[in-house]
Amino acid sequence: MKKALSFILAAALTASMATGLAVTAHAEDDTKSVGFVTFGLGGDFFQQLADTFVEKFEEEGWEASYADGQFDPTAQIEACENYIAMDVDVLVCWSVAPEAMDSIVEQCQEKGIKFVAFVAPTSSYDAVMISDNADLADCLAKLAAKWIDETFADAEDHSVPVAVFSCRTAETGVVQADELIKIEEFSTKAKFETEVECQDETMQVGLEKAENLYMSNPDIKVFLTAHSGLGLGINNYFTAISSPVTEYDDMGIFLINGDMTIAEIIKSSEDGESPLRGMVLTGSVDDTANDLLMVCNGVYDGSIEPGTVQKAGTTFVYADTIDEYLETGTVTSVTAEDFQ
Repeated sequence: MKKALSFILAAALTASMATGLAVTAHAEDDTKSVGFVTFGLGGDFFQQLADTFVEKFEEEGWEASYADGQFDPTAQIEACENYIAMDVDVLVCWSVAPEAMDSIVEQCQEKGIKFVAFVAPTSSYDAVMISDNADLADCLAKLAAKWIDETFADAEDHSVPVAVFSCRTAETGVVQADELIKIEEFSTKAKFETEVECQDETMQVGLEKAENLYMSNPDIKVFLTAHSGLGLGINNYFTAISSPVTEYDDMGIFLINGDMTIAEIIKSSEDGESPLRGMVLTGSVDDTANDLLMVCNGVYDGSIEPGTVQKAGTTFVYADTIDEYLETGTVTSVTAEDFQ
């Protein structure tokens, strides 16, 4: 937190005591503060990212906290304004509606607060950390296509039905859903069957929508979603005690942005305990938090020029890489180039 220096020097203090007070005051002034307004906290991935963000920054001497963006632009603006009133040094925001954040960026500029846009670029910023949302969805489609074409090698072309579970309440969800429904462009065996539109991306919504879809179309074998909560909900429906399905050899669920809990479920699919086969993410949670730390340090000390764009890579977690991910928290043995 920026703090105005204040000195009360009594005439009787010795020069050495005065020096000691000055050093203490300078140390307090050097304490850096950062606030992170999240996209929302509706899933394990989002909560883990927020917690890891605070952990990594505090380890490096920052005063760090986060606020729940609630998947709502109004809530995000209020949270940002609270951080601006607290006079943080750096404000990080994963905007639901970046076009609505202009006034926040302007307020930051007026107060000398560095603004870092995360995932969703605002109209201006000191730095932005982005992934290409369309490219990330394409990576998921390529991962799913690999599994579909190998699992259904003997099937007729474009005969394996695929459902896309979408949540189009934010631009990111719109872009990624539009890519995932192109699954036939990535797989010779896949057939895009239907899009299941959801108004929220929670596990409960995913479970309920999966149940409704199974009642109307039990032949769908593959489920794609850009939302980890929806993907977990679909998996929970099919693995519940009351599930109408008990064999998962020809079923696959693929999602974006999971965590270690989801990785463990992916691992269990190797033993036939789950249909959740894979995920892609823009680096591990640790990787992402470390990148955020690097960027915030850079905008704070001036080593990163205003307007810097920091792009994220893609991590592929599936049967071939799951052990590596569980052991190290990341994947380096497989990259996007392997799916060209």
